[in-house]
Amino acid sequence: MAGLPTKSNAPAAGSSHAMQQFYRLFESVGGEQSSHAYNHWQQVLRLGFPHAKMEDWKYTPVAPLLGNQFFAPEKQQVSADVLKSVALPLDTYRLVFIDGRFSAELSDTDTGDFEIEKLTPACQQTLPEAIQSEVFLHLTESLAQDGLNIRLAAGKQAEKPLYLLHISSGRANSREVNTAHHRYHVAVERGANAEVIEHYVSLGEAGHFTGARLTANIGDNADFTHYKLSFESQASYHFAHNDLVVGRDARVSSHSFLLGAGLTRNNTSAQLNGEGSNLNINSLLLPIDAEIADTRTYLEHNKGYCNSNQLHKVIVNDRAKAVFNGMIEVAKNAIKTDGKMTNNNLLLSPKAEVDTKPQLVIFADDVKCGHGATVGRMDDEQLFYLRARGISGLDARNMIIFAFAAELTEAIENETLREVVIARIAGRLNRGE
Repeated sequence: MAGLPTKSNAPAAGSSHAMQQFYRLFESVGGEQSSHAYNHWQQVLRLGFPHAKMEDWKYTPVAPLLGNQFFAPEKQQVSADVLKSVALPLDTYRLVFIDGRFSAELSDTDTGDFEIEKLTPACQQTLPEAIQSEVFLHLTESLAQDGLNIRLAAGKQAEKPLYLLHISSGRANSREVNTAHHRYHVAVERGANAEVIEHYVSLGEAGHFTGARLTANIGDNADFTHYKLSFESQASYHFAHNDLVVGRDARVSSHSFLLGAGLTRNNTSAQLNGEGSNLNINSLLLPIDAEIADTRTYLEHNKGYCNSNQLHKVIVNDRAKAVFNGMIEVAKNAIKTDGKMTNNNLLLSPKAEVDTKPQLVIFADDVKCGHGATVGRMDDEQLFYLRARGISGLDARNMIIFAFAAELTEAIENETLREVVIARIAGRLNRGE
Protein backbone atom coordinates (compact mmCIF):
# COMPACT_ATOMS: atom_id res chain seq x y z
CA MET A 1 0.00 0.00 0.00
CA ALA A 2 2.43 2.61 -1.23
CA GLY A 3 2.01 6.19 -0.20
CA LEU A 4 0.88 5.66 3.39
CA PRO A 5 2.06 8.64 5.44
CA THR A 6 5.27 7.72 7.17
CA LYS A 7 4.82 10.30 9.92
CA SER A 8 1.69 8.59 11.17
CA ASN A 9 3.54 5.27 11.24
CA ALA A 10 6.48 6.51 13.25
CA PRO A 11 6.36 6.68 17.05
CA ALA A 12 6.05 10.16 18.46
CA ALA A 13 9.11 11.92 19.82
CA GLY A 14 9.85 10.65 23.29
CA SER A 15 8.30 7.25 22.66
CA SER A 16 9.81 4.30 24.41
CA HIS A 17 13.02 2.67 23.30
CA ALA A 18 11.07 -0.52 22.54
CA MET A 19 8.56 1.31 20.35
CA GLN A 20 11.39 2.78 18.29
CA GLN A 21 12.97 -0.67 17.98
CA PHE A 22 9.75 -2.29 16.80
CA TYR A 23 9.12 0.53 14.34
CA ARG A 24 12.47 -0.23 12.76
CA LEU A 25 11.36 -3.87 12.40
CA PHE A 26 7.99 -2.74 11.03
CA GLU A 27 9.82 -0.81 8.31
CA SER A 28 12.21 -3.69 7.59
CA VAL A 29 9.38 -6.17 6.88
CA GLY A 30 7.61 -3.73 4.57
CA GLY A 31 4.75 -3.00 6.94
CA GLU A 32 4.14 0.38 5.27
CA GLN A 33 3.22 -1.42 2.06
CA SER A 34 0.40 -3.47 3.64
CA SER A 35 -2.86 -1.92 4.77
CA HIS A 36 -3.36 -4.81 7.19
CA ALA A 37 0.04 -4.34 8.86
CA TYR A 38 -0.34 -0.58 8.76
CA ASN A 39 -3.71 -0.64 10.55
CA HIS A 40 -2.41 -2.92 13.28
CA TRP A 41 0.72 -0.81 13.72
CA GLN A 42 -1.54 2.17 14.28
CA GLN A 43 -3.19 0.23 17.08
CA VAL A 44 0.23 -0.47 18.60
CA LEU A 45 0.92 3.26 18.59
CA ARG A 46 -2.50 4.05 20.02
CA LEU A 47 -2.35 1.52 22.86
CA GLY A 48 1.33 1.79 23.74
CA PHE A 49 3.19 -0.85 25.71
CA PRO A 50 1.90 -1.76 29.16
CA HIS A 51 3.41 -0.93 32.54
CA ALA A 52 3.06 -2.26 36.08
CA LYS A 53 0.41 0.28 37.09
CA MET A 54 -2.08 -1.26 34.66
CA GLU A 55 -4.41 -3.73 36.38
CA ASP A 56 -3.98 -6.43 33.73
CA TRP A 57 -0.19 -6.17 33.83
CA LYS A 58 0.77 -5.53 37.44
CA TYR A 59 1.74 -9.17 38.01
CA THR A 60 3.51 -9.61 34.67
CA PRO A 61 6.45 -7.21 34.27
CA VAL A 62 7.28 -6.48 30.64
CA ALA A 63 10.29 -4.26 31.39
CA PRO A 64 12.73 -7.22 31.01
CA LEU A 65 11.39 -7.72 27.48
CA LEU A 66 11.12 -4.09 26.41
CA GLY A 67 14.64 -3.22 27.57
CA ASN A 68 16.23 -5.35 24.84
CA GLN A 69 17.59 -4.48 21.42
CA PHE A 70 15.35 -6.21 18.86
CA PHE A 71 16.60 -7.60 15.57
CA ALA A 72 15.25 -9.44 12.57
CA PRO A 73 17.08 -12.79 12.58
CA GLU A 74 19.64 -13.67 9.99
CA LYS A 75 18.77 -16.65 7.86
CA GLN A 76 19.55 -19.90 9.67
CA GLN A 77 20.21 -23.31 8.21
CA VAL A 78 18.67 -26.24 10.05
CA SER A 79 19.98 -29.68 9.17
CA ALA A 80 17.89 -32.82 8.94
CA ASP A 81 19.53 -34.10 12.14
CA VAL A 82 18.64 -30.92 14.07
CA LEU A 83 15.11 -31.05 12.71
CA LYS A 84 14.76 -34.65 13.83
CA SER A 85 15.99 -33.75 17.33
CA VAL A 86 13.37 -31.02 17.88
CA ALA A 87 10.37 -32.22 15.84
CA LEU A 88 7.60 -34.28 17.39
CA PRO A 89 7.87 -37.96 16.36
CA LEU A 90 4.33 -37.99 15.00
CA ASP A 91 2.71 -38.88 11.71
CA THR A 92 1.47 -35.44 10.65
CA TYR A 93 1.33 -32.92 7.86
CA ARG A 94 4.33 -30.85 8.96
CA LEU A 95 5.05 -27.21 8.14
CA VAL A 96 8.31 -25.75 9.47
CA PHE A 97 9.09 -22.11 10.25
CA ILE A 98 12.59 -20.93 11.12
CA ASP A 99 12.78 -17.54 12.83
CA GLY A 100 9.32 -16.68 11.55
CA ARG A 101 9.94 -17.62 7.91
CA PHE A 102 8.48 -20.62 6.14
CA SER A 103 10.98 -23.36 5.23
CA ALA A 104 9.71 -25.17 2.15
CA GLU A 105 12.63 -27.61 2.08
CA LEU A 106 11.89 -28.87 5.63
CA SER A 107 8.11 -28.94 5.22
CA ASP A 108 5.81 -31.57 3.77
CA THR A 109 4.42 -30.86 0.33
CA ASP A 110 1.40 -33.08 0.98
CA THR A 111 -1.08 -31.54 3.43
CA GLY A 112 -3.96 -33.90 2.69
CA ASP A 113 -7.37 -32.22 2.72
CA PHE A 114 -5.99 -29.08 4.37
CA GLU A 115 -6.02 -26.26 1.82
CA ILE A 116 -3.17 -23.89 2.65
CA GLU A 117 -2.28 -20.56 1.11
CA LYS A 118 -0.25 -17.58 2.13
CA LEU A 119 -2.17 -14.80 3.85
CA THR A 120 -2.27 -12.46 0.88
CA PRO A 121 -3.53 -8.87 1.20
CA ALA A 122 -6.93 -10.05 -0.08
CA CYS A 123 -7.06 -12.80 2.57
CA GLN A 124 -5.98 -10.37 5.29
CA GLN A 125 -8.96 -8.15 4.56
CA THR A 126 -11.29 -11.04 5.48
CA LEU A 127 -9.66 -11.92 8.80
CA PRO A 128 -11.97 -11.65 11.81
CA GLU A 129 -11.70 -8.81 14.29
CA ALA A 130 -9.98 -9.65 17.56
CA ILE A 131 -12.31 -10.88 20.29
CA GLN A 132 -10.18 -9.01 22.81
CA SER A 133 -7.79 -6.35 21.63
CA GLU A 134 -4.37 -5.95 23.25
CA VAL A 135 -1.10 -4.40 22.12
CA PHE A 136 0.98 -7.55 21.59
CA LEU A 137 -1.77 -9.03 19.43
CA HIS A 138 -1.51 -5.98 17.16
CA LEU A 139 2.28 -6.12 17.25
CA THR A 140 2.25 -9.67 15.91
CA GLU A 141 -0.31 -8.77 13.24
CA SER A 142 1.90 -5.89 12.08
CA LEU A 143 5.19 -7.85 12.00
CA ALA A 144 4.24 -11.38 10.85
CA GLN A 145 5.52 -12.15 7.35
CA ASP A 146 4.66 -15.71 6.31
CA GLY A 147 1.13 -15.98 7.66
CA LEU A 148 -1.06 -18.82 6.44
CA ASN A 149 -4.74 -19.25 5.64
CA ILE A 150 -5.69 -22.86 6.47
CA ARG A 151 -9.01 -24.32 5.32
CA LEU A 152 -10.65 -27.69 5.78
CA ALA A 153 -13.69 -27.82 3.53
CA ALA A 154 -17.16 -28.85 4.66
CA GLY A 155 -17.49 -32.52 5.51
CA LYS A 156 -13.77 -33.30 5.24
CA GLN A 157 -12.15 -35.49 7.90
CA ALA A 158 -8.40 -34.76 8.06
CA GLU A 159 -6.48 -38.04 8.14
CA LYS A 160 -3.57 -36.59 10.13
CA PRO A 161 -2.95 -33.53 12.33
CA LEU A 162 -1.54 -30.37 10.82
CA TYR A 163 1.75 -29.74 12.65
CA LEU A 164 3.13 -26.18 12.77
CA LEU A 165 6.74 -26.38 13.99
CA HIS A 166 8.46 -23.10 14.93
CA ILE A 167 12.22 -23.07 15.44
CA SER A 168 13.77 -19.86 16.76
CA SER A 169 17.40 -18.85 17.17
CA GLY A 170 18.98 -16.31 19.49
CA ARG A 171 22.09 -14.17 19.67
CA ALA A 172 25.28 -14.45 21.71
CA ASN A 173 24.71 -11.00 23.25
CA SER A 174 22.03 -11.46 25.91
CA ARG A 175 20.64 -7.94 25.33
CA GLU A 176 20.21 -8.50 21.60
CA VAL A 177 17.01 -10.42 20.85
CA ASN A 178 15.85 -11.95 17.61
CA THR A 179 12.13 -11.54 17.07
CA ALA A 180 9.80 -13.78 15.06
CA HIS A 181 6.05 -13.41 14.62
CA HIS A 182 3.59 -16.03 13.39
CA ARG A 183 0.03 -15.57 12.10
CA TYR A 184 -2.46 -18.29 11.15
CA HIS A 185 -6.15 -18.34 10.34
CA VAL A 186 -7.89 -21.72 10.41
CA ALA A 187 -11.35 -22.33 8.91
CA VAL A 188 -12.89 -25.69 9.81
CA GLU A 189 -16.09 -25.71 7.83
CA ARG A 190 -19.44 -27.36 8.52
CA GLY A 191 -19.14 -31.02 9.52
CA ALA A 192 -15.34 -31.13 9.12
CA ASN A 193 -12.88 -32.65 11.61
CA ALA A 194 -9.40 -31.16 12.14
CA GLU A 195 -6.51 -31.29 14.59
CA VAL A 196 -3.79 -28.61 14.68
CA ILE A 197 -0.58 -28.72 16.74
CA GLU A 198 1.45 -25.56 17.41
CA HIS A 199 4.97 -26.35 18.64
CA TYR A 200 7.59 -23.75 19.62
CA VAL A 201 11.23 -24.66 20.26
CA SER A 202 14.57 -22.87 20.53
CA LEU A 203 17.73 -23.49 18.55
CA GLY A 204 20.09 -23.41 21.53
CA GLU A 205 19.79 -21.61 24.85
CA ALA A 206 20.08 -18.00 23.66
CA GLY A 207 17.06 -15.74 24.04
CA HIS A 208 14.56 -14.63 21.42
CA PHE A 209 11.09 -13.07 21.30
CA THR A 210 8.19 -15.03 19.81
CA GLY A 211 4.87 -13.43 18.93
CA ALA A 212 2.11 -15.82 17.88
CA ARG A 213 -1.50 -15.46 16.81
CA LEU A 214 -3.93 -18.13 15.63
CA THR A 215 -7.58 -17.48 14.84
CA ALA A 216 -9.99 -20.32 14.14
CA ASN A 217 -13.55 -20.31 12.84
CA ILE A 218 -15.22 -23.64 13.60
CA GLY A 219 -18.36 -24.25 11.57
CA ASP A 220 -21.63 -25.93 12.51
CA ASN A 221 -21.32 -29.57 13.60
CA ALA A 222 -17.53 -29.46 13.15
CA ASP A 223 -14.80 -30.95 15.36
CA PHE A 224 -11.60 -29.08 16.13
CA THR A 225 -8.76 -30.08 18.47
CA HIS A 226 -5.88 -27.71 19.10
CA TYR A 227 -2.64 -28.40 20.98
CA LYS A 228 -0.08 -25.77 21.82
CA LEU A 229 3.38 -26.77 23.08
CA SER A 230 5.67 -23.95 24.18
CA PHE A 231 9.08 -25.53 24.80
CA GLU A 232 11.39 -22.55 24.26
CA SER A 233 14.61 -21.65 26.06
CA GLN A 234 14.60 -20.00 29.46
CA ALA A 235 16.17 -16.81 28.07
CA SER A 236 13.26 -16.33 25.67
CA TYR A 237 9.96 -14.44 25.65
CA HIS A 238 6.68 -15.82 24.34
CA PHE A 239 3.57 -13.66 23.82
CA ALA A 240 0.55 -15.19 22.09
CA HIS A 241 -3.15 -14.58 21.56
CA ASN A 242 -5.44 -17.19 20.02
CA ASP A 243 -9.12 -16.70 19.12
CA LEU A 244 -11.74 -19.43 18.70
CA VAL A 245 -15.13 -18.61 17.12
CA VAL A 246 -17.49 -21.56 17.38
CA GLY A 247 -20.70 -22.25 15.46
CA ARG A 248 -23.66 -24.50 16.23
CA ASP A 249 -23.40 -28.09 17.55
CA ALA A 250 -19.60 -28.02 17.31
CA ARG A 251 -17.06 -29.80 19.50
CA VAL A 252 -13.88 -27.86 20.23
CA SER A 253 -10.91 -28.47 22.53
CA SER A 254 -7.81 -26.34 23.05
CA HIS A 255 -4.93 -27.62 25.19
CA SER A 256 -1.92 -25.42 26.02
CA PHE A 257 1.23 -26.81 27.63
CA LEU A 258 3.36 -23.77 28.50
CA LEU A 259 6.61 -25.42 29.53
CA GLY A 260 9.33 -22.98 28.55
CA ALA A 261 10.44 -19.37 28.06
CA GLY A 262 11.51 -17.04 30.84
CA LEU A 263 8.47 -14.79 30.34
CA THR A 264 5.24 -16.15 28.87
CA ARG A 265 1.91 -14.41 28.29
CA ASN A 266 -0.65 -16.65 26.61
CA ASN A 267 -4.22 -15.54 25.84
CA THR A 268 -7.08 -17.69 24.59
CA SER A 269 -10.30 -15.88 23.68
CA ALA A 270 -13.43 -17.65 22.46
CA GLN A 271 -17.01 -17.05 21.38
CA LEU A 272 -19.79 -19.62 21.38
CA ASN A 273 -22.00 -18.19 18.64
CA GLY A 274 -24.28 -21.17 17.98
CA GLU A 275 -26.47 -23.33 20.19
CA GLY A 276 -25.57 -26.83 21.30
CA SER A 277 -21.77 -26.57 21.18
CA ASN A 278 -19.18 -27.95 23.59
CA LEU A 279 -15.90 -26.19 24.30
CA ASN A 280 -12.93 -27.28 26.43
CA ILE A 281 -10.03 -24.93 27.20
CA ASN A 282 -7.20 -26.43 29.24
CA SER A 283 -3.70 -25.34 30.18
CA LEU A 284 -0.71 -26.57 32.16
CA LEU A 285 2.05 -24.20 33.32
CA LEU A 286 5.31 -25.12 35.00
CA PRO A 287 7.56 -22.07 35.57
CA ILE A 288 10.91 -22.80 37.24
CA ASP A 289 13.87 -20.77 38.54
CA ALA A 290 12.80 -17.10 38.16
CA GLU A 291 10.45 -17.59 35.19
CA ILE A 292 7.08 -15.88 34.92
CA ALA A 293 4.18 -17.64 33.17
CA ASP A 294 0.88 -15.85 32.63
CA THR A 295 -2.16 -17.49 31.05
CA ARG A 296 -5.50 -15.76 30.38
CA THR A 297 -8.83 -16.85 28.99
CA TYR A 298 -11.89 -14.93 27.93
CA LEU A 299 -15.05 -16.75 26.87
CA GLU A 300 -18.34 -15.37 25.59
CA HIS A 301 -21.40 -17.62 25.78
CA ASN A 302 -23.45 -15.75 23.17
CA LYS A 303 -26.01 -18.49 22.48
CA GLY A 304 -27.88 -20.87 24.73
CA TYR A 305 -27.65 -24.62 25.31
CA CYS A 306 -23.83 -24.63 25.19
CA ASN A 307 -21.38 -26.31 27.56
CA SER A 308 -17.90 -25.07 28.37
CA ASN A 309 -15.32 -26.56 30.67
CA GLN A 310 -11.98 -25.01 31.56
CA LEU A 311 -9.24 -26.61 33.62
CA HIS A 312 -6.03 -24.68 34.25
CA LYS A 313 -3.31 -26.26 36.37
CA VAL A 314 -0.17 -24.49 37.50
CA ILE A 315 2.94 -25.98 39.10
CA VAL A 316 5.37 -23.33 40.39
CA ASN A 317 8.91 -24.16 41.48
CA ASP A 318 11.89 -22.25 42.89
CA ARG A 319 11.43 -18.45 42.76
CA ALA A 320 9.10 -18.60 39.77
CA LYS A 321 5.75 -16.85 39.47
CA ALA A 322 2.53 -17.78 37.70
CA VAL A 323 -0.56 -15.75 36.85
CA PHE A 324 -4.02 -16.94 35.86
CA ASN A 325 -6.88 -14.68 34.83
CA GLY A 326 -10.08 -16.14 33.40
CA MET A 327 -13.43 -14.61 32.47
CA ILE A 328 -16.71 -16.23 31.41
CA GLU A 329 -19.38 -13.85 30.16
CA VAL A 330 -22.91 -15.14 29.53
CA ALA A 331 -25.08 -13.06 27.21
CA LYS A 332 -28.66 -12.11 28.04
CA ASN A 333 -30.37 -14.73 25.87
CA ALA A 334 -27.86 -17.57 26.41
CA ILE A 335 -30.24 -19.74 28.44
CA LYS A 336 -29.31 -23.25 29.58
CA THR A 337 -25.63 -22.31 29.52
CA ASP A 338 -23.40 -24.66 31.51
CA GLY A 339 -19.97 -23.14 32.09
CA LYS A 340 -17.25 -24.22 34.48
CA MET A 341 -13.77 -22.81 35.10
CA THR A 342 -11.27 -24.33 37.54
CA ASN A 343 -7.75 -23.19 38.37
CA ASN A 344 -5.59 -25.44 40.59
CA ASN A 345 -2.15 -24.29 41.72
CA LEU A 346 0.65 -26.31 43.32
CA LEU A 347 3.58 -24.46 44.91
CA LEU A 348 6.77 -26.51 45.23
CA SER A 349 8.95 -24.06 47.14
CA PRO A 350 8.54 -21.36 49.82
CA LYS A 351 9.42 -18.59 47.35
CA ALA A 352 7.08 -19.75 44.57
CA GLU A 353 4.17 -17.38 43.87
CA VAL A 354 0.84 -17.52 42.06
CA ASP A 355 -1.80 -14.85 41.43
CA THR A 356 -5.20 -16.11 40.31
CA LYS A 357 -8.41 -14.34 39.33
CA PRO A 358 -11.30 -16.40 37.89
CA GLN A 359 -14.38 -14.30 37.05
CA LEU A 360 -18.01 -14.67 35.93
CA VAL A 361 -20.32 -12.08 34.38
CA ILE A 362 -23.84 -13.43 33.83
CA PHE A 363 -26.67 -11.52 32.13
CA ALA A 364 -29.00 -14.51 31.61
CA ASP A 365 -31.35 -16.49 33.82
CA ASP A 366 -31.61 -20.27 33.84
CA VAL A 367 -27.88 -20.94 33.57
CA LYS A 368 -25.42 -23.08 35.49
CA CYS A 369 -21.99 -21.51 35.84
CA GLY A 370 -19.23 -21.91 38.36
CA HIS A 371 -15.60 -21.03 38.94
CA GLY A 372 -13.03 -21.87 41.55
CA ALA A 373 -9.36 -21.68 42.39
CA THR A 374 -7.14 -23.58 44.80
CA VAL A 375 -3.59 -22.84 45.91
CA GLY A 376 -1.61 -25.30 47.99
CA ARG A 377 1.73 -26.86 48.73
CA MET A 378 2.77 -30.49 48.50
CA ASP A 379 1.10 -32.62 51.17
CA ASP A 380 3.68 -33.84 53.71
CA GLU A 381 1.42 -36.76 54.65
CA GLN A 382 1.36 -37.95 51.05
CA LEU A 383 5.14 -37.73 50.87
CA PHE A 384 5.49 -39.63 54.16
CA TYR A 385 3.07 -42.32 52.97
CA LEU A 386 5.06 -42.92 49.77
CA ARG A 387 8.48 -42.81 51.44
CA ALA A 388 7.31 -45.24 54.12
CA ARG A 389 6.79 -47.73 51.31
CA GLY A 390 10.39 -47.50 50.13
CA ILE A 391 9.97 -44.81 47.45
CA SER A 392 12.80 -42.26 47.32
CA GLY A 393 12.10 -38.63 48.16
CA LEU A 394 12.58 -37.47 44.56
CA ASP A 395 10.40 -40.23 43.12
CA ALA A 396 7.69 -39.59 45.71
CA ARG A 397 7.71 -35.88 44.89
CA ASN A 398 7.46 -36.56 41.17
CA MET A 399 4.62 -39.05 41.64
CA ILE A 400 2.56 -36.40 43.43
CA ILE A 401 3.32 -33.79 40.78
CA PHE A 402 2.45 -36.08 37.88
CA ALA A 403 -0.74 -37.11 39.63
CA PHE A 404 -1.62 -33.42 39.94
CA ALA A 405 -0.99 -32.90 36.21
CA ALA A 406 -2.55 -36.20 35.08
CA GLU A 407 -6.02 -34.82 34.39
CA LEU A 408 -4.48 -32.66 31.67
CA THR A 409 -1.83 -35.01 30.30
CA GLU A 410 -4.32 -37.89 30.10
CA ALA A 411 -6.58 -35.69 27.98
CA ILE A 412 -3.95 -35.90 25.20
CA GLU A 413 -5.39 -38.60 22.96
CA ASN A 414 -2.19 -39.35 21.04
CA GLU A 415 0.06 -41.53 23.21
CA THR A 416 3.30 -40.33 21.63
CA LEU A 417 2.36 -36.68 22.09
CA ARG A 418 1.41 -37.43 25.69
CA GLU A 419 4.82 -39.01 26.32
CA VAL A 420 6.60 -35.97 24.85
CA VAL A 421 4.73 -33.63 27.20
CA ILE A 422 5.39 -35.85 30.23
CA ALA A 423 9.10 -36.03 29.34
CA ARG A 424 9.23 -32.22 29.09
CA ILE A 425 7.62 -31.91 32.53
CA ALA A 426 10.08 -34.42 34.01
CA GLY A 427 13.05 -32.62 32.45
CA ARG A 428 12.04 -29.31 33.99
CA LEU A 429 11.38 -30.81 37.39
CA ASN A 430 14.56 -32.88 37.58
CA ARG A 431 17.13 -30.60 35.99
CA GLY A 432 20.45 -30.91 37.81
CA GLU A 433 19.32 -34.00 39.74
